[in-house]
Amino acid sequence: MSGPVPDLADARPAPLLRVAEPTLAATMPTAMLLVDYALAWKAMPTPELQALAEQVPADAVEESWPVRAALAHGAVLRAVLLHHLPAEHAGHTDWPSLRRWIADWPDEFVLGLIDWGVDSVMHYGKPPRDPAPTAARITFLSAPSPSMRRDAAEVLRAWNVPNAAERANELLDATTFRSALLNLLDVIWDGWLDRVWRESLDAMRTAVASTPSPPPGCGGAQWISMVTGLRPDEQYAAAAEAATELVVMPSPGLGRSLSLFADQTTWVLFTPHREPPWSATTTSSGRSAGTTVRTNGGERTGISVGRLAALAPTMHALGDRTRLAITLHLLDNGPLTMQQLADTLEVHQSTISRQVTALRRAGMVTVQDDRRIAVDRDAIRQTCQTLLTALD
Repeated sequence: MSGPVPDLADARPAPLLRVAEPTLAATMPTAMLLVDYALAWKAMPTPELQALAEQVPADAVEESWPVRAALAHGAVLRAVLLHHLPAEHAGHTDWPSLRRWIADWPDEFVLGLIDWGVDSVMHYGKPPRDPAPTAARITFLSAPSPSMRRDAAEVLRAWNVPNAAERANELLDATTFRSALLNLLDVIWDGWLDRVWRESLDAMRTAVASTPSPPPGCGGAQWISMVTGLRPDEQYAAAAEAATELVVMPSPGLGRSLSLFADQTTWVLFTPHREPPWSATTTSSGRSAGTTVRTNGGERTGISVGRLAALAPTMHALGDRTRLAITLHLLDNGPLTMQQLADTLEVHQSTISRQVTALRRAGMVTVQDDRRIAVDRDAIRQTCQTLLTALD
């Protein structure tokens, strides 16, 4: 007799859940990613990172612009380092050693790295490819590939790099690229990460050593909460549950944010709290009864780095009286033309045009094919949800 539950269902292998030692292979490019966010005036997990971005010399900002674009803020470099830095290499904890290793990359590998980065940026936001490209397999190139030559300028234009066509040549020269990358990483190390890494390394290692094994039946989202003390948001939780291998790793500077990324393995970075988010429980006889996660008021939602970064432009856009009025009016009456907005709000059309442009840049509104302006309700909803999460 058949019922709502199928007689047979596809079995899914249990995910491999583990915690990993802190490594500069993840922390350095994550710091680069956050500095690039801060240079675009996006919200930061900690004030120190915004202060660091403000201290980056103007010539380093200008020199590294194509590098930051081709490496997707730093996400591409992070995947490459995690896959390629040898397991026992001193560079996992020592920047001079990691720097020498990067400096010794052959030009053919650097060109392959750039090629993979440009390809990743060009396919960002598009349907996933099968099989998915991976940083584990970088193609050594004796010369820039045809796709690099074709797409380099487009990547820089997408990143709003001035003189994109001219500066695209910097992505075709391994020596120039490597030098600009190392100069930027030196600034990050000298300006912030050197001190923070030394101060937090022992605590991060202690957090790893004291983490218990995942309990039977533990899922990805539960494992993140158990290790970090933070609930992953819905997007991160879904990604964690779908992962076949989930590695949670401590990294400084993230505050109460989480950073999740995937390339064959799914990684989650977090900054440890002073007290572990789990506690040992015992029976009345004193024997261990396992571990539990503190959830009664002590566990908070970890705001994803991407959601946090998107908050500042949105809040800035809504912080102007005219832009707020446009948004509220469109929510009730949109979509509308520029002239309709100008007539209703009794504002000159040039002002409406300027403020709508600012709202578009922040992702708050879209211009339809018939030139009417519509609010992106999902963007507003996401902003509100992020603020509510911060209050959680």
